[in-house]
Amino acid sequence: MPIFPLPSTLSSRLIAVRRGLLLALLLALYFVLLQGPDAWLGKTLFIAHLGLFLLWQPFVHAEQRLSVVWVVGLAAIVLAGAVFLKPWMLLLWIMMLGGIVGGKVMLFGARAPRLFYMMALGFLVVALFVIAAPMAVPMAKPPAPILSLGYVGLPVLLVVMAMLPQGKETDSAREVVDFVYSLFVFLLLAVLMLGSLAAMLLLGSTYVEALLQAMLLTGAMLLLLGLAWNPHSGFSGIGGLFSRYWMSIGLPVEKWLQALSNLALREEDPQVFLERACAGIGQRLPWVTGGEWIAGKSSGRFGEIAGRRWEFSHGGMVLVLYTQHTLSPTLIWHFNLLAQYLAQLHADKQRAQALKQLSYMQAVHETGARLTHDVKNLLQSLNALCSAGLEPGAESSLEYQSLLRRQLPAITDRLAETLAKLNAPQSIASARWVSAAEWWQDLSQRMGVMHWIDFTAESPITGELPAEVFSGVIDNLIRNVAEKHLREPELRAQVELEHTGEGFRLIVCDSGSAMAEDIASSLFVGPVSSESGYGIGLYHAARYAEAAGYRLNLIENRAGRVCFRLEQAA
Repeated sequence: MPIFPLPSTLSSRLIAVRRGLLLALLLALYFVLLQGPDAWLGKTLFIAHLGLFLLWQPFVHAEQRLSVVWVVGLAAIVLAGAVFLKPWMLLLWIMMLGGIVGGKVMLFGARAPRLFYMMALGFLVVALFVIAAPMAVPMAKPPAPILSLGYVGLPVLLVVMAMLPQGKETDSAREVVDFVYSLFVFLLLAVLMLGSLAAMLLLGSTYVEALLQAMLLTGAMLLLLGLAWNPHSGFSGIGGLFSRYWMSIGLPVEKWLQALSNLALREEDPQVFLERACAGIGQRLPWVTGGEWIAGKSSGRFGEIAGRRWEFSHGGMVLVLYTQHTLSPTLIWHFNLLAQYLAQLHADKQRAQALKQLSYMQAVHETGARLTHDVKNLLQSLNALCSAGLEPGAESSLEYQSLLRRQLPAITDRLAETLAKLNAPQSIASARWVSAAEWWQDLSQRMGVMHWIDFTAESPITGELPAEVFSGVIDNLIRNVAEKHLREPELRAQVELEHTGEGFRLIVCDSGSAMAEDIASSLFVGPVSSESGYGIGLYHAARYAEAAGYRLNLIENRAGRVCFRLEQAA
């Protein structure tokens, strides 16, 4: 059954007088050394010393509940230690107590607490080498003046410690100890003790000389170790290697990251990438027996599902790892970082796949839109032929029959090319090049029914031009001008074909109203919607012309003069 905890007032008082408790236990230790561990008074004082240590100890809260078994066992250990107390046991106890006190020195930023614990550590060091060591090792006898100075100086040191001002410590509710510093101080005291004994046996030195030799050799070794730890010469030193190992805990993290990066470069499918990456976890990372993963609607497992379960969740991906042993906080941090990196790469793969599908859909949309406008242009040509056929006497007119014989095969060829693009899209390099004179003659005859359009060209016309590029642009421009003519009957248009040194230039102008500035600025940037009819057809015609090496521009936009120009890009 648990014992009732100490009242809050008593525990708070113990916390408030922790410096007094440390002074008291050091004073009790001094009297134990003064009486000797073999005397019954010394043993009794050692029990009091241990009791004060239990009240001061920095490992358990003062208000912590203790069971009966704990109390009985602790009392038995204290009594056994006091009854069978030997000088060498007292020597080890002082070194352990020095390690505990030394582990607290580096935890204080204020000057007063740090000085207090440094003086306490100095008290224990002097007690160890001046009084306790000669009791445990008879041959380690310091001179009588040094021994007397130790017995007199230790009480004076306690008085000075008691007179130091009270400073703010790290935690007002609990003592704290740095385990690494404590272990370092304990090992340092042990090395000095054993080193001095070894010097006495091997070199025949006196105790004081041997202690000084051990201190000098230990200091030199610490200096060399400090230089090797951080050499300040462009090398990382032992400190860098230790930090690298400490951060990786011996795991092949670099190899795992390299393998994961190589897999990310080779595999594009997100699910296959995640499956292979998770399969490599059990092969490359120690302690991992198996695991499971869930990413959206996909899931899988790898290795053996047994052991302790650890779950890591990042960005919609859940990674569950099973290990043989419990992971330390550092290992948990490492595995969480690896899971986060894996989730990030998986998310990048998903975004790349979505972008690829979006690009495919955009290409399908643009191809379909362009072919749709090709069909509309063909329909416009058919409507022009039908309009010419409605003229009186058209059936018996030789000119109309000649127009049909010339235009119907051309329309049939253009429709066949449009259907072929639906089955197997062609590149711009395979575009059909025709005689510029024939293309201009067909255009003039096909659009001749629109009497408000004037066609002018230099003669003679020689050379070839890409029929699909010029036909697509002129059909869209004339269709837009025709819709504009329905709203403005007085509108006149002019189509001009010029031959330059590099190719042909096509200019289409009308005398209608100007386009709005917002429409004109975004005319070839993307599809626009307006009552004037300039929209997606002209946008795709410009894109197609750009792919063929031509450029379509709006060169004038004012009332009475709206002009477009198609020419070869520089």
